[in-house]
Amino acid sequence: KMNLKRVSPILERETETELLNLAPKPWKILKCLETDIVFLENPPGYEALKEEFAWEKTYQSEVESKKNAEPLRYKVSSFAKDYRHKVLKRNKVKDLTKKCILKKQNQEIIQLLDVGCAEGEALETIISELPSSYHSKCIPNGIEISAELASKAKINANRGIWVHNNAVNGMLEFQDSFFDVVVLSSFLEHEINPLSLLKNTFIKLKEEGNVIIKVPNFDSWNRHLRKEKWCGFRHPDHVNYFTPKTLKHISLRSGFKKFSMGFLDRQPLSDSMYAVLEK
Repeated sequence: KMNLKRVSPILERETETELLNLAPKPWKILKCLETDIVFLENPPGYEALKEEFAWEKTYQSEVESKKNAEPLRYKVSSFAKDYRHKVLKRNKVKDLTKKCILKKQNQEIIQLLDVGCAEGEALETIISELPSSYHSKCIPNGIEISAELASKAKINANRGIWVHNNAVNGMLEFQDSFFDVVVLSSFLEHEINPLSLLKNTFIKLKEEGNVIIKVPNFDSWNRHLRKEKWCGFRHPDHVNYFTPKTLKHISLRSGFKKFSMGFLDRQPLSDSMYAVLEK
């Protein structure tokens, strides 16, 4: 199976690059010296990502290898995650999504999209936690590349449009200016053509719409400390590694005029960062 040979994901052309010694062979992580974007040069193509490297298959093996390599660190990290979600009830993507939806209270219908929707439950969960007046007017939709997960999403859904396709082409299956809120949670790091996806998202978003992004933060202190052992690396299905600077660059380059990212959205102690885009 042929691997791709990618160029700078922000400029979509060949640039001068530096090879970073952060991935095991045969994978090659490069840094574009014009923009500082860090990316996997030679990932498998969409077909392999659809089946062989589908998220639901690689996630479990990644968990096992981390558990075996550093059992104590894995236990501490899992405990911290559970504590954040179950005890503190903190889920930043969910909170940002709700905030964006609540601003649209005067609309009769609010169209939502989850890109990389897996089994399609995330948006319904968010809708269920909103005031009851929003329950029927919020319509969840999804795009999913994995055949198995996409078919589960369609079975689970009782409304909305659920597309089985890669994100770039899947986005084109919707009408222009259709969405009020698009969620790209832990997704852009997987997308081989992130600029094209953001450009297509721009076209499908309403004038007052929002895009919510969560990606690993390549500039986090933990990444600098842990180097190639950083938890944000997943070879080969993470193909882009963003910093606050490069995420802003690609967002503005794709047409968005407003890029919101406060200090708490990119604080260096967190391995994740968050942004909200507007036209």
